[in-house]
Amino acid sequence: MSCSVDRLAILKILLHAAKYPSASINGVLLGREAPRASDGEAAIHIVDAIPLFHSFLTLAPSLETALLQVDAFCDLNGNLQVVGYYHANERLNELDLKPAARKIADRIQQRVPQAVTLLVDNGKLPALAEHISTDILQLWVKDGRGWVRSASSRLKADSGGLADLYMEMLLQGKQSQISDFDDHLNDLTKDWTNKALL
Repeated sequence: MSCSVDRLAILKILLHAAKYPSASINGVLLGREAPRASDGEAAIHIVDAIPLFHSFLTLAPSLETALLQVDAFCDLNGNLQVVGYYHANERLNELDLKPAARKIADRIQQRVPQAVTLLVDNGKLPALAEHISTDILQLWVKDGRGWVRSASSRLKADSGGLADLYMEMLLQGKQSQISDFDDHLNDLTKDWTNKALL
């Protein structure tokens, strides 16, 4: 399995993590299956990310409600579907999918068998700000052993100019404007699709 990620999706994930730096955050990835390569390898193209939660990540009723809303959003946007899950741990340099994250990833993978998971490497965010590294996402795929980290070469991220855009958005305070589904449940005027944000 290989995966490509558009810059819009990466920025939304990073802004979600920046808004809640001391909390675990998660969301779903929207996109489509890409045409199979000549070797028959499956590929996913991620074009957007929908921020879901920053508290009570495993609360099943909230998750089910959010996924139903996301499905309805995808139906309205015709060519999009949920193709994966993203997660950032609350601690720097914590690079494993915890049991709660694995359960949610499993739930999404039950609905979409080719689904992938992206884990944010929080420890590399300062390096991104200093233009040292853009390798801040890890690709996880499910095989017979469960969720395993895939080779970094399998993840192709549109990271051209990402550091500059990210820093510009932080300076504009965009991280405080992004809304996840948690925010929406507390205030229905908050748009969890964040259409106007970027």
